[in-house]
Amino acid sequence: MENDYTFHTVVSYWDVDRENRITLRGLFRFMQEAAIKHADQFDVGARSMDSRRASWVLNRVAASVTRYPAHEEEVRLVTWSSGIRAFKGFRDYRLYCGDELVVSASSLWLYVDLETKALTRVPKPLADRFPSGNAGVHRPDLDKHRLEPMAKAGHGDAVTLRFSDFDGNGHVNNTAYLDFLQTALSRRGLPIRPRVVEVQFVREVLPSVEAVSIRVEGSESSASFRIDSPSELCALGLVTY
Repeated sequence: MENDYTFHTVVSYWDVDRENRITLRGLFRFMQEAAIKHADQFDVGARSMDSRRASWVLNRVAASVTRYPAHEEEVRLVTWSSGIRAFKGFRDYRLYCGDELVVSASSLWLYVDLETKALTRVPKPLADRFPSGNAGVHRPDLDKHRLEPMAKAGHGDAVTLRFSDFDGNGHVNNTAYLDFLQTALSRRGLPIRPRVVEVQFVREVLPSVEAVSIRVEGSESSASFRIDSPSELCALGLVTY
């Protein structure tokens, strides 16, 4: 099998906003889908989640976007593993429209025991046969980079959680966080299509939670944000334009 995986798709009407441009959730959904399909080829993806009782959970991601594709544009997403170390998996992405590179991204995933919710080492036979290459990684510093959360004090926008926000891991899917973010940017009158998006996922949001609060502070050049459940910080990040 190839070291990378290429996912061909079309920007559907479900993936676009009121201006017929792909949403942040749509972009990250493409990356998630390609990552799952690639991992499934090597028996470390969603298909093996029930049998192994372990799953990958996104810990952080950093993406640069030069253009947001429009409705019905054909896109090609190339993804590859840039290494597995103990319980950490590193993955890169490139999204193209024709020959035009429109998104570059790096991500860090954690391998988690579904019963104990504890980090668990990827079995060596699986890690050894999973192909990887670290050439051309978009953000090689991602593992070491830490964002500082803004203070919780201040007004946050409440977002009600829907049944569709939750996934097979039993928590809010990582793509939903991007939907929360874009909703808050719109409400604040800030640009809704950032050129750089960085997100650190801190704690999962479980089905018992009915709403989250997202607070955004910034200007037309950059903005910091944090997403809280009623009791704790769930994610934080930074967008720049």
